[in-house]
Amino acid sequence: MKHFINILIFLFIFALYFITFLMIYDNFRERKLNSQAQEAIDIFEKKVPEKKQEEINETINVSYAGYTILGKIEIPKVGISSVILKEHTYAAMNIGAIKTYGVDLNEPGGFVISAHNFRGSKPFFYPIRNLKNNDDIYIYDNIGRKLQYTVYSVERYVSPNDTSYLTTFDGYHVTLVTCENGGKSRIIVKAKID
Repeated sequence: MKHFINILIFLFIFALYFITFLMIYDNFRERKLNSQAQEAIDIFEKKVPEKKQEEINETINVSYAGYTILGKIEIPKVGISSVILKEHTYAAMNIGAIKTYGVDLNEPGGFVISAHNFRGSKPFFYPIRNLKNNDDIYIYDNIGRKLQYTVYSVERYVSPNDTSYLTTFDGYHVTLVTCENGGKSRIIVKAKID
């Protein structure tokens, strides 16, 4: 019986150490992800200052950790501020949002921006579910333009097999995409410049 109690005590102590390790690792990972995301935003903002229309003349190449930064997205209502990366990888989505389809940022025809719903343990694109019609989304591109898009559609529980949002539009249009419901569905937000 004493041997059994010693084994239980050992397992309990081992479990405490393991849980502590996981908490420390999660905290480290969270800080690293946030640090990378902020560093990428800082680099973009230093290299591509917002310009007036008459000052816009050329594309500025901006990169961070081997990724190409195309621009930045800000949605003040839900607290989103992130770079938009060219590369379509899981690792890139840990740093920021990615452009997954369409024309160059802030050009007529429409483009799609995708991101994880959570980055680490904090919400990332998941708050887009709280957007309503007439809310503002700001897209900065790598030539210094900042355009304001107005939300006109928020759809939830869209099937991951539904790709109808991958389409061309007349005028300036952006679609935001993230998963929800454990990846079983998508949130699709559409916005345009009137």
